[in-house]
Amino acid sequence: MATIRFIREDLEIQCNSGENLRELVMKENLQLYGLKGILGNCGGAGQCSTCFISVEGGSKNSLSPLTSVEEEKLKNRPENWRLACQTLIKSSAVILTKPQSPPSNLEELKKNSEIKKLPR
Repeated sequence: MATIRFIREDLEIQCNSGENLRELVMKENLQLYGLKGILGNCGGAGQCSTCFISVEGGSKNSLSPLTSVEEEKLKNRPENWRLACQTLIKSSAVILTKPQSPPSNLEELKKNSEIKKLPR
């Protein structure tokens, strides 16, 4: 089992290793998309580049390696950004949904998240 900590939502979700991050977010009814993604997401096919997340904590190998789709779609984006639809969970991680519109208290959320240790 892995724990995914969503810092914007202040929520921890238990999941199985190998689960797709987008599917987990959708199953838990969390808001993954900004306006553009709400209006026109591709349903998880990796084509629209609207399911951005940023990895804010966890081990280096908490998530699957970048796919070739991500390598193309994430050019000129921060290194810790991923496409949720292309990402498989391997172990516990800390995630920020919609990093393209970060909350005004992001630094505080990160600090609060760091206080709590993630399960392995």
